[in-house]
Amino acid sequence: MKRRRSKKVSRLAISALAMAAVSLSATPATGATSIGTSAEAAPVIPVSPREVRNYTWFNKKFDPDPHADVVAHVGRLINAAPRGATLSLTLYFFDRKAIIAALRSAADRGVHVRVVVDGYMVGNDFHKALKAIPKAKVVECDPTPSGGKADRGCMSNRMGSRPLGKPPVMHNKFMTISSVKLAGGGTEKNVLYVASANLDTKFRAYESALTISHAGLYENYLTYFKALMYYGSRQEINDNYGKISKVGAHRVYTFPRKEAGSQPDSASNDPIADILRHTTCARSGKTQISVANFRIQRMAVVNELIAASKRHCQVKVVTGDGSMSGAKTLARAMPVHLCAETEAGGRPVHEKFMIVRQGAQSTLYAGSHNLTYRALRQNDENILALRNHPVAGPYQERFGYLYGECKPMKPTSNVAPPANADDEEDTD
Repeated sequence: MKRRRSKKVSRLAISALAMAAVSLSATPATGATSIGTSAEAAPVIPVSPREVRNYTWFNKKFDPDPHADVVAHVGRLINAAPRGATLSLTLYFFDRKAIIAALRSAADRGVHVRVVVDGYMVGNDFHKALKAIPKAKVVECDPTPSGGKADRGCMSNRMGSRPLGKPPVMHNKFMTISSVKLAGGGTEKNVLYVASANLDTKFRAYESALTISHAGLYENYLTYFKALMYYGSRQEINDNYGKISKVGAHRVYTFPRKEAGSQPDSASNDPIADILRHTTCARSGKTQISVANFRIQRMAVVNELIAASKRHCQVKVVTGDGSMSGAKTLARAMPVHLCAETEAGGRPVHEKFMIVRQGAQSTLYAGSHNLTYRALRQNDENILALRNHPVAGPYQERFGYLYGECKPMKPTSNVAPPANADDEEDTD
């Protein structure tokens, strides 16, 4: 599947809420200096404490601009960063002038602004505008893509036959800010934002994001960000960077991860398959596994979900792409609900979270990671695992909404196809 562009263009103006304190160009950009240019640095605008302490965002079915509110949220976080703070942002695909303007103002007032950009964006007006921000450090994972086709992510340039037939990408969508000023006084340190959503106008889908303040998780994401900068700026290769970092009861999973042996579609080094394999179930059915993921391709994950269901776990799945062979196989074994893009304007599930709940205990897994081989073996990706954390409640409610909104997927055959037989996987 090709990257979505023209079918998802939103022609609505960017909400004024996105950046009330920054002067924005009202006309389409024609060059680097016309995007997000402000006459002078905007002062710090304190942000509400609720936006940095266990904040969750979920868009709604009829939102005319599905990303407007999350762009506004990110803009407010950037605006609240004071002089001397360090802001680190990953951008896979973006086209929001408000974000460029906020970053420019932050850099102007003395915030240390650092951005890692996927190579696909290199050379367009938004990339040029980022590069034009004085004192901001911008690292392109692939600085010289040919014809808009980047050949690597920050970490990996791995390609091969299916299921790795397309080049890697830097697919992360997270931001860290060392400190922000709070409305009512005070400062919040170690702010971490993690999302499924790109900061763009074009992809109309169900999305989610969270923002928390946590010193250990902040440091882990900052370490990962520095590694992206290192490999991207030096054009060095690490096809097996992926790690599991423990922060108390929480975890941070990073990618890419190379398989043991010679089969990239194996279950080796697949943390999601491993988590499911070791999930304890019981005949009481009290263990619940809720999966909302845009693309489900990896057969090891599919097989473990089916096995967990047979062990009497309650397994529910929502996806946004019914063409994937993994999703089709799963739908033959259990109900899978599908919200997909349609010519009539249907909105796909682009979210990438899983919740494992065992009685009063729960773990939320959220981030940029689709359940594809590309996400596992090639891309720069992240998963944040929060154990018994307050944001799990809103995510569980979100899953219930999606499961009710999306309709059961109808299997096309009683015979499961070979793994990857019909997949043409791309990344959003």
